[in-house]
Amino acid sequence: GDEAGITKAEQRIVLEDDFYLYDTPGMLWPRIAIEQSGYHLAASGAVGRAAYDDEEVALALLTQMLLHHPDRLQSRYKIGDLSGMNDEAVLAEIGRKRAPLLPGGRPHLQKAAEIAMHDFRSAAWGRVTLETLDEFAQWTAQAAALDAEREAKRAARVKKKAPQRGQAD
Repeated sequence: GDEAGITKAEQRIVLEDDFYLYDTPGMLWPRIAIEQSGYHLAASGAVGRAAYDDEEVALALLTQMLLHHPDRLQSRYKIGDLSGMNDEAVLAEIGRKRAPLLPGGRPHLQKAAEIAMHDFRSAAWGRVTLETLDEFAQWTAQAAALDAEREAKRAARVKKKAPQRGQAD
């Protein structure tokens, strides 16, 4: 399946006599060090739906789109001027334009989040990338620093627990 958690075991599909397609379970890191990269993985569908909140991921996705591709949002949802609008305002506008309204004319933010993520995944916004090379380099450096800090703390705990030379066990 094209959704995280669907493929449980490797499958070999014969396309021609000597041509095969292998469908394998996807794998992610056991820990995602940088929050923004986790949001991007969830927005892309690489993380199972039970592991995240749709609205939270959609807001992170819209934040990046407002930063890098606001014209795509304007075009897709027929939103006028985006200047001065934040991610929450854009999500609400998507809800007003594309989702059923709740009592009192309030936008249905859950449905709007689902619509935004579906539109991103299906390339209805066009072919976009969520981060620049510079942002990715910054995140990589942050992740390395966090990993080094975590390893130093682990090493300190191990050293503290180890018996000192000359002491009885």
